[in-house]
Amino acid sequence: MSGYILLAGSPPTTVIGGQFGPSGTEATTAEVATATTGAAADAPVGLFGGLGWQWIVVYVVIFGGYIWWMMRKNKMKQKEVEVMREGLKVGDDVCTTGGLIGKIVDIDEHTFIIEFGTNKGIRIPVIKSEVVAAPTMEAQSD
Repeated sequence: MSGYILLAGSPPTTVIGGQFGPSGTEATTAEVATATTGAAADAPVGLFGGLGWQWIVVYVVIFGGYIWWMMRKNKMKQKEVEVMREGLKVGDDVCTTGGLIGKIVDIDEHTFIIEFGTNKGIRIPVIKSEVVAAPTMEAQSD
């Protein structure tokens, strides 16, 4: 009976692809429908066998965990940079977000006064959040 094909919407007298039914004659759609009803009832429902909502929950949990992990990683990096900024003092070399390297000559509440250039005359106030790193000697020699 696995060779029968059920055509939806066809009249009961339509012959299905030359297949023979249980009576030895060509099978009609009514015979095919009764022959496949039992097998269709045992078939899994939905794309994942009736458990589609559980797969959605699994994917939401995995995606949510990934987002949480990325946010945690960014917060840890922000804390490290904030600790570095709080530890800066007059005389330290720093690098700004624009890539300028200079030496701190004064510290205000919200800004660093940084001296840029070799002539020691260029002093620019820079917002504390714009200082991103204390350069190493390797970075200065490039």
